[in-house]
Amino acid sequence: MRRATRRFVLAVAVFVAAGGYLAFTGARSSMAYYMTVGELLDRAGTIGGAAIRLGGTVAPGSVTWDPAAGRLEFRVTDGARQVAVAYRGVVPDTFKPGAEVVVEGRFDGARFVAERLFAKCPSKFEAAAPGG
Repeated sequence: MRRATRRFVLAVAVFVAAGGYLAFTGARSSMAYYMTVGELLDRAGTIGGAAIRLGGTVAPGSVTWDPAAGRLEFRVTDGARQVAVAYRGVVPDTFKPGAEVVVEGRFDGARFVAERLFAKCPSKFEAAAPGG
């Protein structure tokens, strides 16, 4: 009976360890850290073409959209500094000047070449005006 108990405890420990490892690696890969525009520009010399995420606000008046080519160019700002972004692909419905965005891609020293574009959904909802 004692040997069967040890096996059971060992089996439970292996399953708990395996589950903990899978949970840790899954959570680690889904973490979404992104740099601000200021951090990107301050570290531009040390990034070296690595794939990164950049977050900020779409600068008003900076959006250029060519629907035939599927090419989008805009500037992302943190309020103080800006960086040009070039993107080709599907544009989210919530993308607009003033919207918060996260782009994934590479910074070539002059502009950010995005491979993916995410527009954040507004975090506040307002009630409809009375009578409308």
